[in-house]
Parts: sequence; structure tokens; C-alpha cells
Amino acid sequence: MTDRLKISIKKLYDLFAKYQGLSKLQGSPLYDDLETWNKHLRSKKLRELTDEDLSLFAGKVILTWGDENDYRFFLPRILELTAELKTPYDIWTLYSRLEDANWKTWNADEQTVINDFTIELWNNLLTDNSKKAEWEFKDYFHSISYFYPDFSEILKVWETNDSFASIKHLTNYIFEERQHLFDNNYIDSIEKNTKNIEQFKTWLTSDNILKKIENAFYDNEKSEIAERLSWVEQILKNEKKYST
Repeated sequence: MTDRLKISIKKLYDLFAKYQGLSKLQGSPLYDDLETWNKHLRSKKLRELTDEDLSLFAGKVILTWGDENDYRFFLPRILELTAELKTPYDIWTLYSRLEDANWKTWNADEQTVINDFTIELWNNLLTDNSKKAEWEFKDYFHSISYFYPDFSEILKVWETNDSFASIKHLTNYIFEERQHLFDNNYIDSIEKNTKNIEQFKTWLTSDNILKKIENAFYDNEKSEIAERLSWVEQILKNEKKYST
């Protein structure tokens, strides 16, 4: 985990700690196990809660269990686990629940610290060369690109990240998602994301990205990723040709 991401997580804990006394964890009267669920969440310190401990809460919060203050209190731990690629429930639900909680009406400093975390999460993911990051990359990218307010910044961070993991993620993503992106014209997330597709395709077929792929091929010509890099370079050149 990058130092910047660690700092952003600490800021989350510092800022949202004030909601501990406001968190009451009330829920639907239809839940027979609600008291047990509440006791379980309160049985550990916040930073000791695991993704399994928080999974049920993360899925039901705002909708039928817990209110905005409850979500605020547990949010730093949910986001910290997300940074460790162990997000409770799933990352799309995490950001969906923020929308359900009307988080864009929260205090400006709270909105800022969440957005700062998200961009640092994205940068950290791009530098993560683990198998886990490779498996989770698409879901994380789709959620971040859909919910983060500035898609241009997402692309800028990707373009300026020169790590091997970043180019690997880019290569795998284009190779696997070509049909959705260029034939069907959407980013294939939980919802078919069309709001950023034209900007994304223009960026993918830009000279800068083509050069990035080409340079990566020559730098890794003898590695197992070389063939896929070659395929992706040809895909992007063809799409650029057809679009002009």
C-alpha cells in the first residue's frame, strides 16, 4: 500500500471518529436477528472488524439497517479493507450506499477526504502487481470510473503511472473488454456505463497510449505479456484508423 493511501486512510479515521457516539444501528423490525447483528458489530474495535464482519452491514446499510451516521462511523474501516482488496460485500455496493446516503450533501471536508481516498486507491491499484489486484482490477476500475466525479483525472493518473502493473492492467483490460468498448460502446460495469465511453475510447486510441503500449512491448519482448501487448497495440491501431 502506498504511503499516500495510508495517509488518506488515517484522515478518514480521524474525521469520521466523531460519529461513534451518534451510531445507533437501528434496523427493520422484520429482522429477527437484528440484536445479534448489532452485538456482533460492537464486539470488536473498529479497526479489528474484518470484511466478513462487515459484509452484511455493508449490503444493508441505509436501505434497511443503519443510517447515515452509522455508515459514516464504519466507513473508514470499510474503505481500509477496500484498499486491501478485501472490500466488504463488493466495491460497487460500497459506492452505491454512499449515493443512497446522499454523501454529496455531507460536509465539504467529508466529501473531500472520500474523493482523496478514491484517487489514492486507484493509484495504488495501478501499482499493485499481485494476482489479487489482477483479479479485482476490472470491478474496481468500473466502480471508481463510474462514481468518481472527474473521469479525466482517473485517466491522467493511469497515463502517468509507469509501473509494470499499470501497463499490465491496461493491456489485460483492453484485450478482454475490446468488444464492449469499441463494438457495443459502453464500459461493462454493473450498469452499462455510457457516460464516459467516448472520452475513454479517444484516450485509449491516443498517440500517448499507443506509444505507451509500443514501448512496453519492446521493454518486455521476452516476457509472457509480449504477445498480448502486440495484440492490444494492433487492436488500438485498428480502432484509431476506423474512427478517423
